[in-house]
Amino acid sequence: MKLYLQILAFYLMSVAPTWAADVLLVQSYHKEYGWDESYIRGLESTLGDDVTLHTFEMDTKRLPRSQFDAQADKALALYQKISPEVVVLGDDNALSHMLPRLRNEDIDIVFLGINSNPRRLMAKYAGTARVTGVLERPLFARSMKEMSELLGKDQMKVKILFDAGTTATIATDHIANQYEDLKQQLGIDVTIENHRLFSSWKNSVEQSDDYDAIVVGLYQIIRNESDKVVDANKVLSWTNENSETPLFGFWDFSVGKGQTAGGVVLFGESQGIQAGKYVNRVLAGEEASEISVIHGKKGRAIYSATEFERWGLTPPTHWRNID
Repeated sequence: MKLYLQILAFYLMSVAPTWAADVLLVQSYHKEYGWDESYIRGLESTLGDDVTLHTFEMDTKRLPRSQFDAQADKALALYQKISPEVVVLGDDNALSHMLPRLRNEDIDIVFLGINSNPRRLMAKYAGTARVTGVLERPLFARSMKEMSELLGKDQMKVKILFDAGTTATIATDHIANQYEDLKQQLGIDVTIENHRLFSSWKNSVEQSDDYDAIVVGLYQIIRNESDKVVDANKVLSWTNENSETPLFGFWDFSVGKGQTAGGVVLFGESQGIQAGKYVNRVLAGEEASEISVIHGKKGRAIYSATEFERWGLTPPTHWRNID
């Protein structure tokens, strides 16, 4: 029994810090954004009770690109004030703007939600900072396979819609590359579009009658004719109300009653949990650079019973109803 207790004590020490620690999270976006809410929930549930999580919102979904550097400078000032043990960088804009500013700091960095190839940035801005993290990739191949089976289509025509933001552009490039490699194997005809304006997004949705499905990717920085960001809930609800084609999603926050019908989706919470585990390992004594960069855990298939009924779809047994 004594040996068992010693082993247990050693394990607990290895996964959580044993002293008060400060961790700074720099969010690319803002706290009300569904993805951020989800991964912060995962982070907070994983970090030890003695860890204080400080946050800074770069707000790049709503602010113009011309203000991104100023936001990053503010985040750096907060870093200098707090002197945290670990910095967490949420999503691509935070990584691309903060890594150049932190490269020569004696700091461990854990990123999450990264769609781009971080190796390039890590090589370009190599310095004393130690970096690791969790990658995020839309589950294109698995999504298309499951949708094809769900719709009973051997040959399927799909339109994928994104906004024109940084993450969306990276994601569409990733999907386009996968599509070129898999289009014959998957038996699908895919059109991928990036839209800056709500008017062009609407036109595309209304001109989709000859498609078997629409996949809604990211839509949080669609703008109106006055160059103001349209509320994301408005974009999604309009799409739901006006589409004559079944709607699916790549991210969990887009699925639900009055939204998309379902999909094999990514969850921010799982990214936050994995990043939190990495932070705990750093606080327990490991260096971030000694921890492997990994892909986030595979997504889950979820659906809205209300939306499936609307489209006359029967959910597979392994899809989970979230209504």
